Amino acid sequence: MNRGRPRSLRAAAALLLCSIACLPLFGCSGPAPLPVPPAKESAGAWNRRGLAAEARGDRDGAITAFVEALKVNRSIEDTDGAAVALINLARVHRLKGELPPAKERIDDALRLVPPGNPLFPEAAFERAKIGLAAGDLAAAREWAEKAVRADTGPSRGRMLNLLARVDFLEGRMNEARSGAGTALEANRGSGARGEEANSLRLLGDVAAAGGDRKGAEALYLEALAIDKELAESRKIAADLRALGAAAAARGETERALVFYGRAAEVSRNGDDPKGAEAASREVHRLQEKAGPPKRD
Repeated sequence: MNRGRPRSLRAAAALLLCSIACLPLFGCSGPAPLPVPPAKESAGAWNRRGLAAEARGDRDGAITAFVEALKVNRSIEDTDGAAVALINLARVHRLKGELPPAKERIDDALRLVPPGNPLFPEAAFERAKIGLAAGDLAAAREWAEKAVRADTGPSRGRMLNLLARVDFLEGRMNEARSGAGTALEANRGSGARGEEANSLRLLGDVAAAGGDRKGAEALYLEALAIDKELAESRKIAADLRALGAAAAARGETERALVFYGRAAEVSRNGDDPKGAEAASREVHRLQEKAGPPKRD
């Protein structure tokens, strides 16, 4: 069982978007709807269990539940239901750092949802995320572009953020700035607060890379305010580390140490040892660079 920080409800909701597309929709008037067949209800129940397990940080439990959902959906040839389970499995494997099974699952999903299928943008997005996690920027760009072209709904800002991140990693700063700005507008328009913070953080990264440390700090502070509002521990820590880096680059060592110290504390208490180690490493580096404290 994964004992890391429980996933936020927002993250689980991103997975739930896929499952909703495959559940029957009932109106408020007209003849009574037909009862859901037992097999479909079973598949939906397993999917909900997987989402709940993922939300509380039990990724192994989530995988077990999604595998069961996949099995039931395949037994009744529910193509979209199987695709939902495969997308969810790919995501959880990626979050666990298990990239080969993640890619296998998402490739299976993409064979079931060609362009034009409502699930295609989410499948393409996940394929791009797996490419990014693997360091395959060409694949990440290819699938992020497909996701952006296919999604015209409220998730478009999320797709644009990913494509802008790829631009940033490839050193295409003008494209990254433009893309993140467009994503910011889209996310604000759809009320996607978490993705709004992601856009602001990316714009901060672009500003920092261009030497505008003061502008970067302002953007990181905006992102931090949103992430604290949403209680996103890992993102709060990422914002604080970015603020520490911006302060250090401006020669403000004491402020940098404060930001990195806060980041380490957040990560330690958020069950994120890697984040805590990264922040602590910067604290030690800055302390060694500054040398022993001066005595009066």
